Parts: sequence; C-alpha cells; structure tokens
Amino acid sequence: MNRTLLISASGMEAQQMRTDVIANNMANVNTTSFKRSIANFQDMLYERIASPGSDSANTTLPVGIQLGTGVRNASVSKIFEQGGLQTSSSDLDVAIEGEGFYQVTLPDGRTAYTRAGSFHMDSTGNVVTTEGYTVQGFPTLDPKATSVTINSDGTVSVYVDGANSNKGRVQLARIPNPEGMIYMGRNLYLETTASGSPQTGNPGESNFGNLAQHYTESSNVEIVEEMVDMIAAQRAYELNSKSIKNADDMLRMVTNLK
Repeated sequence: MNRTLLISASGMEAQQMRTDVIANNMANVNTTSFKRSIANFQDMLYERIASPGSDSANTTLPVGIQLGTGVRNASVSKIFEQGGLQTSSSDLDVAIEGEGFYQVTLPDGRTAYTRAGSFHMDSTGNVVTTEGYTVQGFPTLDPKATSVTINSDGTVSVYVDGANSNKGRVQLARIPNPEGMIYMGRNLYLETTASGSPQTGNPGESNFGNLAQHYTESSNVEIVEEMVDMIAAQRAYELNSKSIKNADDMLRMVTNLK
C-alpha cells in the first residue's frame, strides 16, 4: 500500500484526538476548578533505507535516507495552572490559591483529591462535597453554627450562641506529579505510582497554597486559545485528507497506465 496513505491516516487520527481534547476543554469552560488538557504527539518509527554514517562507495554517508511512518499520540496531560477566583456567598466555598488539594473519602474507602472547594455541612457537622463525600483534614463543625470563618492559613472557627469557637485547621495534600494521577471525573483525582505519594500540611506553610473563603476556583480554560487550537487542528486534518486524496489519484494514474 502507498506509504502516504498510512502516514496521512495517522495524521488524521492524531488531529481527531487533539480535537476531542479541545472539545472537552471547551465543554468544561465553566466547570469549577477544571484543569485543561493538551494532547502530546510523537513521530513513529523510521524506515532506514540508508543509515547515516554507513559506508557507500568507499565514502561515509553524512545524512542517509530515513523515511518517517507517521505520528502517534504520546499522552494527554492536564495543565494544573491556577484558575481565576469567583466570589461566592457560601461560608464553605473555599478556593486554594497556590499548590494543594483537598482530600476526599470515597464510598469504597479510597482517598481522592480535588481542588473544587464547594463544600457543605451535613447533619453531624462533617464537611462534605456536593456528592456527600467526607472531606478529610477539615475540622468537624457545629451543626448549630450560624456562621463559619476560615482564615487564609486554614484556621476554622464557628459562631454559636453568640460566641466564636475555634475548631482547628484545614489540612491540604500536595502531589509531586499531579499529571500522573487518574482523572475520574466529578473534579476528583486518584493517586498512582506515577503521581507519587501525597504530602500533607497546613495552608500557607511549606509551599502549600493559602485558602480564600467565599471564593471558588474557575476553570483555567482560555476559550480564545481553545478556538485557535481547534481551527489549527481542523486545518491539519484537512491537509492530511488532501494528502490521502493525492495519493489515491496517483495510484489511479498508475493503474490506468497501459
């Protein structure tokens, strides 16, 4: 089969995946604490017709002939850049400014990580996510509290019966390689051997980020940048399809030769 067909087909497949990634970014432009993804590619194996440095007619080839066989997807990685902050009226909407994740206990006992600090208090005073998952490292509050104050260093106090009561400090986790986590949706991530073991600490200490009460972290998707990338992917896909058409036309000409 004509080599051009295979190479161009791999290019179309790569651009299709790139488009899928961009589409997911754009779909989550308003998702709290969403982190945009990028598709990374690498060239495939080369066919060496003449290797550089080999002998040819008593001379050494300075360049050689190496023909590429296409492109393949290497990875789809998330960019954990800080998103903008949006104001909120809820006392338990707490954004992280800087490094760090909240730790969440899943129903099966596993620990997940999230930066979506849109929390609630259950009937027993535990701080939970919108799905009802308990947030680890968050002090237990008083269900009778009329207000909750969370300082930038994670100190939590509640106002009950006309008096303030200190409940402790919030604890965050830091992941050495957050791109190596499993993205399980619902703004949750799971630890893997590639992500490394989490380190825990208090906000504002040991390079952990500060907390911002009455704020939520926005998506870090830039819609204009995504639109530009979408157009570039579409043009690249179109060029690869034209290469396939040209190769098909050439094969047709050869077939019609008499």
